[in-house]
Amino acid sequence: MIRKKYLIAAFAGSVITATAYAQGTPTPVPDPVPIAPGKGVRANGFTQYTRPLASQDVLIRGKALYNSSCGSCHAADIRGVPGKGNSLLRSGVVLSDKAGELIADSVAKHNPKINLVEADNLAISEYLHSIEATGGPQGSPPGRNPKGIELNVLVGDATAGEAYFAKACAGCHSVTGDLKGIASKYADAKALQNGWFDGVVPGAGRGGPGGGIRATVTMPNGTVFEGRSIRRDDYIVVLMMADGTRKSIPLDVTPAPKVEVKDPQEAHRKMAMALDDPDNKNLHDITAFLWTLKGSE
Repeated sequence: MIRKKYLIAAFAGSVITATAYAQGTPTPVPDPVPIAPGKGVRANGFTQYTRPLASQDVLIRGKALYNSSCGSCHAADIRGVPGKGNSLLRSGVVLSDKAGELIADSVAKHNPKINLVEADNLAISEYLHSIEATGGPQGSPPGRNPKGIELNVLVGDATAGEAYFAKACAGCHSVTGDLKGIASKYADAKALQNGWFDGVVPGAGRGGPGGGIRATVTMPNGTVFEGRSIRRDDYIVVLMMADGTRKSIPLDVTPAPKVEVKDPQEAHRKMAMALDDPDNKNLHDITAFLWTLKGSE
């Protein structure tokens, strides 16, 4: 389903993808990160990101050795098997290990005994390091943010998207007006999709001078003022009127004026609700259509 931040807290830009795992299914561990030997995943940060990674042949060999010698107790995703082996995901030994010395020491003390030569210990260590390196920020687990993957969001039907746009979007937007050449304003289709879905398309909307958050202030005597709210707190509201003048209205008085603010994204949130289909078809169809609007078209 589409992730609609408007329906949660804030409708901010995000990559719209649909990735689902069955409840209780372990997060799959990615293959070794394809990075040149001697370089880390990041230039700075914690050791697991800056530690130089081994060559691919060592990492592939280490994965095979881990699966055959360690996976039955520590699990293929290195999260551990309850009652059999602890998680290695946040293991102090794995995180502090530099070149297999700490991991090899733990293997030597393992019960039941595991017989591995030094080269095998090193390969397993390097593989575990490569898995730790795929972890995301704020403790996000490995595999949550896979490396080297390009998402293709141009999977929709542009013709169907044009028809849906005419029905759901044309009331506020125009392909010959505010959305003219919209595709040329973004580096790729994914950025375009994030932009139009979040309602932050550059220059989009009827807006212009006097656009933005509209407010209506009703005074105790019934007088009504309408304009663009440029300041509002517990003490005062300042409106930009249609003629360009400013109207300051005190709020810390008794009886206090009534302030009503019209949410400029209300229509957009309703549109997002209508887009909520299991396969994101409408979403991708609109993106495919908008991607055809390039240059001065």
